[in-house]
Amino acid sequence: MKKCLTLMAAAFLWIMSCTGYVYRAPDEKVTLYLELSNAQQVYFASSLDEYRLQKANKMKANRWEIAVPAQTEFRYFFLVDGSVYLPDCEYKETDDFGSENCIFVPKP
Repeated sequence: MKKCLTLMAAAFLWIMSCTGYVYRAPDEKVTLYLELSNAQQVYFASSLDEYRLQKANKMKANRWEIAVPAQTEFRYFFLVDGSVYLPDCEYKETDDFGSENCIFVPKP
């Protein structure tokens, strides 16, 4: 029973420490942000620029964000402390290398 409670507590803390959000800014850009409690370095990569790494901005102790154009659909992922990180996103696809990417689809 104690082991089960420990596992449940660990799962809860993991879920609470890694969340992703998307919102549209008035200037037709989309700002993607992550709340990651222990991240030291966060980069964003997307099909908008052939997956070149762009450094995300650290806004608070645990909040990272980046703004990109939102007029067209694109694929993306994050690199958090050297490891690929996919936030909870509505649309995903498997790429040619067997990894997954999120897909941003602009709303009409």
